Amino acid sequence: MSWLIDSGGSVSQISKSLKIRTPHTSLALSQLREKGLVSRDESSGIRGAIHKITKQGRKRLDEDYLALYKLHASNSSQNHDAIVLESKGPIIILCYVKNPPKSLICLPENPYLDQDSVGTDSSGSMGVRWATVKPSSINWYSKITLEKVQPPNKSNRGTIEGWFEQSNSFAIVRANLLNSDEPWNVNAGTWFDGPVMSEGNLPEIISSGDNKIGQIVDSQITVSWKNRLHAHMTSEVDSSMLINSFANASVVLRNNVIKPQKTILPVGCLSNWLKLKHPRMSDVKLTAKYKSLSQGLIRNSSRSLSLALLRDISRDFGECEWVSRTPENIEISGLSLIGMKSLIEFVKSAGDLEFLIEWNWPILENLEFLQYVLRDNNCRLLVTRHGDIIDINSALAKLVSLRELATVKLQLSREHSIKIKLASGTDVSPSITHNSIPQNAFELVESFSEKSWDLDRLTNEETDFEYRKEIWQAMYFYPEGNEQWANKIEVHNPLAAWIATPNEHRKSRWIRIADYLTDKWADLLEINTENIDLIISSFPNGSQSWQNKSIIYISKQFIKNHQLLIQMSHYLDSKSAVNLSACILLASNHLPDDFTELIQRSIDNWLDAPLFAQDVLDRLFPNNLAENNDRYGVLDKVINASMIHPKDSLLYNWSSYVTSLLNGEVISSTSMRTYMKLFPYKWWYDDSSNWLLNQLSSSAGRRWLVANELPWPALIARLDGELCGPPGVVKRFTRNIPSSGDVIFIPVMDECKAKDFLMDLYDMISSLEESNNIVLGRTHPMVGYLLREFQEWPDFSPDIFVQGDKEIASLLFGISFYKNLV
Repeated sequence: MSWLIDSGGSVSQISKSLKIRTPHTSLALSQLREKGLVSRDESSGIRGAIHKITKQGRKRLDEDYLALYKLHASNSSQNHDAIVLESKGPIIILCYVKNPPKSLICLPENPYLDQDSVGTDSSGSMGVRWATVKPSSINWYSKITLEKVQPPNKSNRGTIEGWFEQSNSFAIVRANLLNSDEPWNVNAGTWFDGPVMSEGNLPEIISSGDNKIGQIVDSQITVSWKNRLHAHMTSEVDSSMLINSFANASVVLRNNVIKPQKTILPVGCLSNWLKLKHPRMSDVKLTAKYKSLSQGLIRNSSRSLSLALLRDISRDFGECEWVSRTPENIEISGLSLIGMKSLIEFVKSAGDLEFLIEWNWPILENLEFLQYVLRDNNCRLLVTRHGDIIDINSALAKLVSLRELATVKLQLSREHSIKIKLASGTDVSPSITHNSIPQNAFELVESFSEKSWDLDRLTNEETDFEYRKEIWQAMYFYPEGNEQWANKIEVHNPLAAWIATPNEHRKSRWIRIADYLTDKWADLLEINTENIDLIISSFPNGSQSWQNKSIIYISKQFIKNHQLLIQMSHYLDSKSAVNLSACILLASNHLPDDFTELIQRSIDNWLDAPLFAQDVLDRLFPNNLAENNDRYGVLDKVINASMIHPKDSLLYNWSSYVTSLLNGEVISSTSMRTYMKLFPYKWWYDDSSNWLLNQLSSSAGRRWLVANELPWPALIARLDGELCGPPGVVKRFTRNIPSSGDVIFIPVMDECKAKDFLMDLYDMISSLEESNNIVLGRTHPMVGYLLREFQEWPDFSPDIFVQGDKEIASLLFGISFYKNLV
């Protein structure tokens, strides 16, 4: 009856398992059926019928166990964990008064000995015995009433309430010895303490492998496995976690969550495919056909192959790229059943490749093939996903998903199972090899998002599959990195090593491999104070975006630490001179006069490639004072040198504008339009009123105005005396409000977004001239106040910035604050 608790069985199965002669087993079952303790399923006939324990039978067993408790353990010991109630063959009945067991329990080989004398160097089966227990077979009872009770609440452990619960209850456990061939010679009534369970003395069957399944539930004990494991995973999460744990240094045939651009398959599997497609063809013809086929596919010369053959291949393997070697991660979603079998046969035939398989087809119809696969010791794991679970006899054990996510049951046999929480550590599964790889670090960073890759951003169509595979493996480790893997691959693939390097090791690796990387890969260097020297020397090896970020960061460091600038100044004679010069010039307005010579040297370099042109000009020739702003005496030099730059550049047009202002020259309408589009507003809004009227006076100017949005009210209606003008020419703003007649063309211009600013300006002027109330603006509701006296102004809060155009809001808020000071 105890044997039948786990599941049903026939007479012969029970006889064989319990080592009882068949006639005796049959007689015992007949007697149990008469008493209603066991039932027999006769739907398929009496011969081989399955016997199952009834509800009455379970109740009878519970009564027997309680009787054993009364006989042996009624006077419980608080000094020990448990007592043996019965030990007969593989089944043992235990009573735990504290430290109740999990699904795997450790028993002392000889509980009569002092455990301290056994020593701690025992391993395997020496000194301890192992048994498994199903959680459903653990029943808790009250010591007082001997009625079933709930298990002690885990949250009460360590409290008085918890102590009371445990001291007044006990658990009766039915366990099965793992190695039942050797009896556990312990008499009923023997008290014992459970030996400390550790990974060092686990049974060999769950500890000898290198593939970690997970930890036994409610413990820190890790279960590992070697090979030939069948896992039926109904949960996609469970399946993915298990495959990832088993996948290290193996060939993985799986349905990847992230699909490759194109499936990459070993061309060798076509030999097996041809055999399956043409079972009667001679070996000589098959070999010749395979040779012709493989050469055509590898060389991408498919024109030499028949259209029908290519169609058959596409039907069984989908759209794929054929390679001569075996990829570590093979996408199977595009394969037919015959394609999958061909691929498995090829991987098996290699002989030295360990592999694992995710099977997406029916189990029962392919049972013979799956049994054949699991007889191969190189098969680590076979994962089935669909349909009812079916035993595959050649598997060494079975793993089944449970309802709780990431929790599985390892079924070692009918009697033995262990509940395991799947490992969620570092994923060591091989990466998918896509067709393209990043051209540089900028592409790598931009294409990455939370462990997924935007393949459309990768532009390097690398043809060398092995090289591409290593790059994708490195990308799989990114951004956390894998230093051990990177060290192994650095010599023959420095780029893969660089991508896989953790941030804390990038500095040392960059020093070693920078000269071997041909494209812009410095972007992966962290921009911080520890790397400044390395960043400056690596400017030519980074993208423009990374260079710009580095320049801004380093210029701020130069402002904080002038000594650092002196230490780095020798790079002005290197390939990094242009970038370093930009760093120095961006900090120039914060540097003392002692750096004049260094700044003048930097200007010479900077003019060759004027990075941050607007910011550098603002810092060299600041317009924050009305006095001379050419502190370093370089204005004429920069003006003259700027004239040789492209005519559409900011530097050239700045030079042209400043020259016109200094010489009192008339600025053409075309130049005005160029300046308004290119310059920051502060450089030209002192001329904004005149320039607007100039553009309104011509059809070309009016067309330009409706094509370019400019915040005209915020440019024209500023306060007198504001410092402005382009770098090198200090001006004070003079308010020059045109009349409504001057801007009469605005209302008749084409409707567009740019016209809204112009119409607000027109309405402001008209309402002021006609002494009307303020009209709500289109671009900002409060824009009309800009032309009114301070007495009419309310106080504006920062909320004004969310009501409309930011330039207009900024001016309104600034004037609102200023009016309260005057």
